[in-house]
Formats: sequence, structure tokens, C-alpha cells
Amino acid sequence: GGGWMRKAKQSGRDYLSITLADPQIGPRKIFANLAPVKGKKGRHVILWNPRD
Repeated sequence: GGGWMRKAKQSGRDYLSITLADPQIGPRKIFANLAPVKGKKGRHVILWNPRD
């Protein structure tokens, strides 16, 4: 897997784009974004969607 810093097109806020791959989680990769929660300093949320 790996991670890359990205900037949201609409808000201009930074977030981390993550790709996870491991034989123990199956043949598919997991693509996720780690983003700060608005108004909650130090809190983050993970948004993910499995892709085929």
C-alpha cells in the first residue's frame, strides 16, 4: 500500500489518499481517504470504497 497527500478540489482542504493491499484481505485493493473532521481539532474520518 501507500499514501499520498491530496487537496480537495471544492474545499481546498488537504487529505491523505491511501491504498491498502495484502493477500490476507483478499485479491482486491482498498482505496481510502483520511480527512480531518471539520470543527473537531485532532479528529479524522476514513472514507473508503472497495473497487474491483
